[in-house]
Amino acid sequence: MTPGVMLVAVVVWLACAFAGQVIGKAKGYPGAGFAIGFLLGVLGVIIVALLPKTEAVKAAEARRGYEAQVAAAQWQYQIQAEAARRAGYPFPPQPPQGPWQPPQGPWQPPQGPWQPPQEPWQPPQEPQGPAA
Repeated sequence: MTPGVMLVAVVVWLACAFAGQVIGKAKGYPGAGFAIGFLLGVLGVIIVALLPKTEAVKAAEARRGYEAQVAAAQWQYQIQAEAARRAGYPFPPQPPQGPWQPPQGPWQPPQGPWQPPQEPWQPPQEPQGPAA
């Protein structure tokens, strides 16, 4: 084996070790990824790529996703607050002043069965003005 071929083989071998480490780190196995890539070369990189993610990595991804959703909701809230402020409304809506007062007297249901209106529904009439 010539020195040039040997050098290429060593570079590929080390590249496989570091590729295994990078892929393994994303899956929660940085040390194992380096070792498997170092020992088995390209086959080791394939093996590391097929390993499942650890529970800690899955939890961290879920947490990052939740934090991104919270940040998006906060941004949307700020947009709504600014739109309401520009329209002249208080935001968030202010609660009514004073305690809630229930209606006075006992509630009485309507008497008798429900009756539909006697005349049929008519659509609103368009104004009859001069045609322009």
